[in-house]
Amino acid sequence: MSVMKEIKDYFTEIMRLNYVQSLLGWDQEVNMMGYKTVEGRSEQSALLSQLIHQRLVSDKASKLIKEAEKRKDLNDIDAAMLREAKRAYDQEVKLPEELVVEITKTAALSQQVWQKARQNKDFKSFIPLLEKTVELQKEKAEKLGTFPDLYSTLIDLYEPSATYKWISNIFNPIKPKLTDFIKKLNTSSNKPDDSILRKKYDVDKQFELSVEIIKKLNFDLQAGRQDRSTHPFTSSLSSMDTRITTRTKEDFLNECIFGTIHECGHALYEMGIKKELHDTILGTGTSLGIHESQSRTLENFVGRSKEFWTYWYPTFQKYFPEILKNYPLEEFHRSINCVQPSFIRVNADEVTYGLHVILRFEIEKDLIDGKIQISELPEVWNSKFEEFFGIVPPDDAEGVLQDIHWGMGMIGYFPTYFLGTLFGAQIYNKALEERPNLPEEYKRGEFSGIVNYLRENVHQHGSVYRAGDLIKRVTGEDLNPDYFMKYIENKFYPIYGL
Repeated sequence: MSVMKEIKDYFTEIMRLNYVQSLLGWDQEVNMMGYKTVEGRSEQSALLSQLIHQRLVSDKASKLIKEAEKRKDLNDIDAAMLREAKRAYDQEVKLPEELVVEITKTAALSQQVWQKARQNKDFKSFIPLLEKTVELQKEKAEKLGTFPDLYSTLIDLYEPSATYKWISNIFNPIKPKLTDFIKKLNTSSNKPDDSILRKKYDVDKQFELSVEIIKKLNFDLQAGRQDRSTHPFTSSLSSMDTRITTRTKEDFLNECIFGTIHECGHALYEMGIKKELHDTILGTGTSLGIHESQSRTLENFVGRSKEFWTYWYPTFQKYFPEILKNYPLEEFHRSINCVQPSFIRVNADEVTYGLHVILRFEIEKDLIDGKIQISELPEVWNSKFEEFFGIVPPDDAEGVLQDIHWGMGMIGYFPTYFLGTLFGAQIYNKALEERPNLPEEYKRGEFSGIVNYLRENVHQHGSVYRAGDLIKRVTGEDLNPDYFMKYIENKFYPIYGL
């Protein structure tokens, strides 16, 4: 047996343990929301983390990697497999087993406390576990030492090779551009009105309709499913089992519809990875930024387009005739593209969304650097939110507690959301260059064209190519935020009559 075959088989077992752990996490979020405690689940998850850790740092893993490094004839897939196996080993071998177990156990308990704290709008009840979570993440970053600063080391876990400085050089110039763009839209005397979205929409009908949409978008319901959770997410439980969740809100239609389309974009990425990579260490998205590019493409560039709604609006009118029957398509399209400050990131419009992410990016950096104490987070959040958006959250649930990520210990994850938007704009621009008839296809309810383009250029490759290599491979250049700015100018100036 060749050494690369041995590495593939060895890390396939580790991937399958990861899938089992994902199943436990999915079940906790979907089916255990009302439980008194998740202590038993936290112990189970911690045990899996321990088993995965032991396999990653074993002498066998080290020996296989060293032997494979001597090979000079590796093809692209084998070279990428070795690269990712080495990265996983090099990271894990620096982490004490006790730390790995404690991080997993704390994350499981913290998620439940976050859910209750958010429900009760009570940040104080979340402070003890969040303090512990942040300290554990700082300790993890110190042990890893990937970059001199702790925050860059944490970012690298989600966006390999990305650093705080690199992201800052992207976010800092675009921040005032977004602010100025919003101010310009506000000068319009013909702003869209989104009040139609805030009528009372039956939540079960919303969910039923959202399933219709994902089926049309090529989501395979024989290889996945959709459920409801406190915070929408996507989870792969095997190479042929990808699950998404959404949430419904009676008085805001966007929450379910666009949340579902967003998660469907993530799922299609996982479902589109070629069989050759199934169950291997390459059988998942290459970075969270690229992953997010796929969800934001479907949610926004496709899902908020006029052409998309030319097809879907009659169906929405049939589901909600008492509200939408006499409401024109043109006005509905303007309503779903209303740009205005809002409290909840996942419901934000395309223009203000980036500011939500930049706000979190800046707070996380100060939090990890010790410039902000956990107890100060609500005050810091509200102050920065007013600075960014001109409004102050009415409570912790719509403020500092709205996202689950800190409760899960996922510090360094947030910047990938806006990076994903920028990656997505650049990739979608290329898709339209090569397939200019895509929008006309949406009008007819045909979405295989865009899905197949993404599958061919992004999905099928899994983690074979790093994000920087992939964006250059697809578009011919490095990440360029100008594509996003051009996109919003071309879209929103006409909507606002400017």
